[in-house]
Amino acid sequence: MGLEHGNFSFFPFGVLFCLTLFCFVALRIYAIRHRRDWDYNQKDRDITSILKSRMARGEIDETEYRRLKDLLIK
Repeated sequence: MGLEHGNFSFFPFGVLFCLTLFCFVALRIYAIRHRRDWDYNQKDRDITSILKSRMARGEIDETEYRRLKDLLIK
């Protein structure tokens, strides 16, 4: 197999491949978690911005704003 002659070079490349694969998997997991958290925070910001704009136009008052915000965020 080449191990006896000292020119067996699969081991360093195999280790590099495994480390590269591990890094890609770790980055993918991080990206999925970060995107999920960002979507959740974006949803909260959208709700509050819509309610604030409706309150600014006079469509709802402050008590309705608080009630709807608590209801929609939960």
